[in-house]
Amino acid sequence: MRKLISMAAIALILLALLPSFALAADFSEAGLSAPGEAQQLGKPESYGSGKITVSVPGENAAVSGVNPITGEMYDGPYRIVLANIDTHPKALPHWGVASADLMYELPIQADGSTRSLALFMSEFPSSAGPIRSARVPMASLREMWGGLYCFYGFQGGRDTNNVQDWVKQYGAEKKFAYPYYLNGITKNSKWFSRSRDQNHVAPYNVRLDMNAVMSDYALTPTPHPFLFADNPLDRGEDVGGVIISYKQTAPAYVTAYEYNETTGLYDRYRNGTPYIDANTGEACAYANVIVIRTDVSWASGNPSRPVIRLNGEGVCEIFQSGKYIRGTWVRDCTEKKNLQNRMVFLDENGQELPMQRGKTFIQIVDNGQPVVVLSESEIAGAVEPQEQRLTIGQAIKPKATRTPRPTRTPRPTETPEPTEEPTEAPTETPTEQPTEKPTEQPTEQPTEKPTEQPTEKPTEQPTEKPTEKPTEQPTEKPTEKPTDPPVVEPIIPPSESPDNGGSGDNNSGSSGDSSSGSDSSVSSDNAQQQPESKPEPQPEPEKAPEPQPEPEKAPKPEPAPEPQPEAASEPAAEESGEPSAEE
Repeated sequence: MRKLISMAAIALILLALLPSFALAADFSEAGLSAPGEAQQLGKPESYGSGKITVSVPGENAAVSGVNPITGEMYDGPYRIVLANIDTHPKALPHWGVASADLMYELPIQADGSTRSLALFMSEFPSSAGPIRSARVPMASLREMWGGLYCFYGFQGGRDTNNVQDWVKQYGAEKKFAYPYYLNGITKNSKWFSRSRDQNHVAPYNVRLDMNAVMSDYALTPTPHPFLFADNPLDRGEDVGGVIISYKQTAPAYVTAYEYNETTGLYDRYRNGTPYIDANTGEACAYANVIVIRTDVSWASGNPSRPVIRLNGEGVCEIFQSGKYIRGTWVRDCTEKKNLQNRMVFLDENGQELPMQRGKTFIQIVDNGQPVVVLSESEIAGAVEPQEQRLTIGQAIKPKATRTPRPTRTPRPTETPEPTEEPTEAPTETPTEQPTEKPTEQPTEQPTEKPTEQPTEKPTEQPTEKPTEKPTEQPTEKPTEKPTDPPVVEPIIPPSESPDNGGSGDNNSGSSGDSSSGSDSSVSSDNAQQQPESKPEPQPEPEKAPEPQPEPEKAPKPEPAPEPQPEAASEPAAEESGEPSAEE
């Protein structure tokens, strides 16, 4: 109950803190100064799935002298290089990003941490980075664009999110090797250097030499030209700013765009500061900003192994020319086949969206990601901005924990059996007496000495006592009390099985049956002889020095069986290892 109460109290505290997250998502920290009210885009009727329900346009024809990705003038070869860019705040500012024709940002951890993929085609900077490790979603985008994908390490593992296994199984070339995939840790490592500037420290400082990459480039990927518009978008909602808070807790991953009416581009911000290229100091701006909503989950329930659906169709938020429209993205492929097919963006009418000429930034988010816009007019379907979530993607299923094995119940130290026939068979009672009162039944003197013997040599006692008694007075006693031995016989044989172990039985301190189990092979011999010639001749004399005190009253068959069970029970507890039974 206390745990439940404490958990409830914590939940209430978290709920009380949630509004602070909403305020943190507020937008003064996003670095924007655009006028208008912050509004969160509403939910669509459907987020789509891997099944395509819309008409998919075919490939667009490449136009000579035009960059098929930006629509700008370009007369060079079509060469694609993709670089995996670290987006951790300590990795800022990035090198070479102002030269990228197109960029992606996508979540790689459930806490909202992201990573970027920069696509270079028309312009190649001297260096790019910081470079970090690859993930399967980036490999899927590489399969779509072709060309060379550069990274520094990759996510392995035994599930389907192992990048190397995924590429070998589903990639077009079935090769996780250069010149298709370049892992700077194992190949051409000289192209990947550690920067020593003051702004970057390991592991956020791996810098890719793009000049070396292009000097050795030998691929001819197939172009996937966009459709381009000659005029600005003139329909939709007026939006001056866009905020996507992937993660607001430190370290924060807050991406924002502000529309610049002078340039007709969207200036990009990261955590409230302009997104700058460290190579040139240029602030990055984009003609098209597209937010792709899709299914995001985590392989094997691991919050750092992203599974992002990039096939089928889904909702996209499109920002061009200061306008906003909701459209659809579609890619005619499965998760495993036809991955070379392009991704197409459709407008609100289901027609292929003409891109504004210039660079494009594509933000990939999970379906539930709050996307906040700044607008002076009310956006249809918009809602009040919600608090930033602490985790993104589909709920992570906790790993099933193994049910603890039941602990072994310790065996009772005393068994109720000895009390059953204390009067009928004095031989059985001694089993009780060894622990309680060994002197009760053998009131004369045999009781006193049997107790002494087990303490001295518990393991040898069964053999010692019978040795003296059978030699000195075997004939006297069997004649005196023929009736007594039969009582001893039934008790000893069942308990004295040849199993030396009776470790468990002896440990439990059971009745004479269990206690006698520690006599080992010697006890079993005694059990066989006693039923025929009385208990005294059964044990063979091995060590007579100790039983000397007993010979005085050993003629009686009763004392002989008594010391045997006592000696057997005590040494049994020692030899069998009681601690093991408790464990």
